[in-house]
Amino acid sequence: MVATLLVPVQPPASSRGKLGPALDNQPTVGDVDRLPSVYECAVHLELLDAIVHVEGEVVAWGQEEGFAEGVAWNAYCSAAAQRFLKWSHLAEAHKGNTPPLDVLIVWHAYMLNTAAYRRYENKVLKGRMGFKGIDWPAVHRRIDKDNSFNISTEETATMKYLPFPVDLLGALKNKKVKIDSTSTYQSTNFDIVAAVQRQLRFAHKMHNAKWLRSTFAVQILETAIRRYDMFFTLIAEHPGTSLSPTPDIDLVWHTHQLSPRHYSVYSAMKTNGKFINHNDTVGKPVLAEAFHSAEKLFHERFGTEYQVCYCERCMVSRPSGGHTRNDESSDCNGESCMAIQCDSNCSADSCSAECSGESCQSENI
Repeated sequence: MVATLLVPVQPPASSRGKLGPALDNQPTVGDVDRLPSVYECAVHLELLDAIVHVEGEVVAWGQEEGFAEGVAWNAYCSAAAQRFLKWSHLAEAHKGNTPPLDVLIVWHAYMLNTAAYRRYENKVLKGRMGFKGIDWPAVHRRIDKDNSFNISTEETATMKYLPFPVDLLGALKNKKVKIDSTSTYQSTNFDIVAAVQRQLRFAHKMHNAKWLRSTFAVQILETAIRRYDMFFTLIAEHPGTSLSPTPDIDLVWHTHQLSPRHYSVYSAMKTNGKFINHNDTVGKPVLAEAFHSAEKLFHERFGTEYQVCYCERCMVSRPSGGHTRNDESSDCNGESCMAIQCDSNCSADSCSAECSGESCQSENI
């Protein structure tokens, strides 16, 4: 346990009506070994919705310009990678200022490749960002009910330190950023754009799940957080065994990694000094095996099924957190069940959307 000065963190008032009284029990800044909170997971879902929204805007712009499929989004991501690398070296970034959405998208994807990001913070930035991660209240304030990421005029005025336009899409539309100039970016020995593309699939999966818009949003996230802690217990008890999470567990895992310092301390505390790397580049056969290992171990250790469904029908019939797969106590037909439904972007080998498409590996800290 790490003891530091405890400073309460209060979410913006507008979020309380959306997710209820559970948000009153916010974690404190000093609890560096804590689990992610319901509030942080909820705002992460908002951010994923905003990512899907801006992708749609970029694709629409590309269609208007007559670009080939994928050109506009690739240009946006490549330019965003350049802008992230510039932003991450600025003193203002090291003070915890929240960047424009495109930079945030790249930073988000980079942090979810935990080992690579640790190397970047340590070797390139020399720890100047302090592994603080995303400022969730600041992100929440910028996202409206239509999933648009908005920066107010007042905020824009405070961003004069940026060496590039605040609005990347607007700059692309106005030819202030040329398509030709966005094809490459400074090498970091890590393909940032590919990481963004991989995480876009997960953003779509979470967007389609609609958990944040569920009547049971708080209950879903509370259950997911509890299951994530159970999943991490398995990682600690089975070192050397690759385990892959379900989508709900993966959401919490991602949220945790977006606060790198908290995640590193928690990982070490749970695994006797190990750092658990999040790997989203594992091949399909390995992923399938890692998921089935997790499923077996989860049932043996906790006496409950690994896969759960959070659709409205299942949450009503099984208020403790949805039904498990093939549960006869529910009349759910599986059409809205994240644990059963598979979309065209599924990267799991079994093509049942069981696996989140990611796995874990441990390293000594």
